Amino acid sequence: MSTGRRSLLAGRHSQPLTDEEVRRAYIVFNGLDNKVAVRYDEMGYTRWHLALDDEGHEFSEIAFGPDLYSGSGVVDPNSSLGVTAAAAHELMHHHRWHDKTELQEEELRLIDETLTSLGAALRYRLHLSDSDVLQLISDAMQRLQLFVDEHRRSKQQAK
Repeated sequence: MSTGRRSLLAGRHSQPLTDEEVRRAYIVFNGLDNKVAVRYDEMGYTRWHLALDDEGHEFSEIAFGPDLYSGSGVVDPNSSLGVTAAAAHELMHHHRWHDKTELQEEELRLIDETLTSLGAALRYRLHLSDSDVLQLISDAMQRLQLFVDEHRRSKQQAK
């Protein structure tokens, strides 16, 4: 079960959102999937997590912050992930949790994020632009490369 760890990588938008940017984000989430709870977290970061209702029951929720919007990085595919692609990625976290296909082991976090981006590209392909799909695939490739790099480093340290 996800504990609400940061899903989007560094280098994304960090300035407070305007009312119009918040409104547009809600429209994007609801346009992709209006059955998942979404709320704006002005001081937080974008993440899918399990929350508790007033009666103590768990429910799936996406909280989005300023980092839902792309940043100025050009080297990092994730920093240029558009709002629609980022929203699809977060919504896919909900569906992977609901379908019990998420990888919960911390050492597989990057693989889980990779599968989430690829799943979002497939699940929402009819609602995404070609650019959004390519951004999600590039994000998945980057996360796989990060996983390989981490694996190599840990093997070298073990020697």
